[in-house]
Amino acid sequence: MKLASSVNVGIALGSGAAKGWAHIGVLNGLAKMGIYPTKIAGSSIGALVGGAYAGDHLVELEQWVRGFSSWDVLRLMDLSWRKGGLISGERVFDTWQNQMGDVNIEQLMRPFTAVATDLYSGQEIWFKEGDLRQAVRASCSMPGMLAPVKIGERWLVDGAVVNPIPVSVIRAMDVDVVIAVDLNGQSRNKGAGLPVNMTSEKPTSQEVVEAQAHSDQGFMDLLGKGREYVSKLTDKLAITRRSNPSLLAAMSQSIDILEMRHKRTRLMGDPPDICIVPKVADIGRMEFHRAEEAIIAGEQAVQDVAHLIEAALSPHCDMTYLNNLK
Repeated sequence: MKLASSVNVGIALGSGAAKGWAHIGVLNGLAKMGIYPTKIAGSSIGALVGGAYAGDHLVELEQWVRGFSSWDVLRLMDLSWRKGGLISGERVFDTWQNQMGDVNIEQLMRPFTAVATDLYSGQEIWFKEGDLRQAVRASCSMPGMLAPVKIGERWLVDGAVVNPIPVSVIRAMDVDVVIAVDLNGQSRNKGAGLPVNMTSEKPTSQEVVEAQAHSDQGFMDLLGKGREYVSKLTDKLAITRRSNPSLLAAMSQSIDILEMRHKRTRLMGDPPDICIVPKVADIGRMEFHRAEEAIIAGEQAVQDVAHLIEAALSPHCDMTYLNNLK
């Protein structure tokens, strides 16, 4: 597919933590179709991948993350008990910046916007200029996990809190076609649409004892195990329908539910022209070492909807090119 040179294709890269490496696969898959988004908006991990793409460093990012082992992920995690998050995050973003260079957003090869959230006012913050690292770092500050970022007089957290898939942002960047990437569209635990009536019951004495023991153990794990505890983050963030959730699992699952419901509302009011949904539900929030699986899933997701992409973009194709094919 060859698009007319004047066509602006915008892509909104959504949140999803470790699932976000699928964005790399999506961008690779689009490139194989001859589609190169000219403007990019990203929330959370979408901002990290989007910033790399906007700066023409996607290849370097892919090479870096494909080489991750679980130990490499652990090594990049810098514990920070007193800074508003379990992990400071400076080490991983320093490494990312070494690949990108010390650049401002307005110096990137393609227009780019990172989305963050004002922790106290709840305002949606758009970064279209200024230091790229700080903008992406703020956009990725998952509450409870990564410490908030102070920029000016504001404390900023994850852009997914207010705009999980920033379709509205990319549309405001004056594009002709909007592509969105939804990393949580294949969620394993999709909630039922209707409320459920339940009768509350007092816990038994045994349940009270077990709950207290679980709570005490979780607190001791958090305070006393240090890096050994971080190495078990994936297990702590995992949750099944009937499991007794850890502190981190409850927090992670709650964030997922809030993001999913907020995403539905926003996309209903402002749907993209094309929505790409990689099948990455089985990749845990902290399983950054599973990049290869996520990237493959991203490329496959593009192939799955290639006919829809071609149909949406066909009015914008270079007619000279199409006529020469006849």
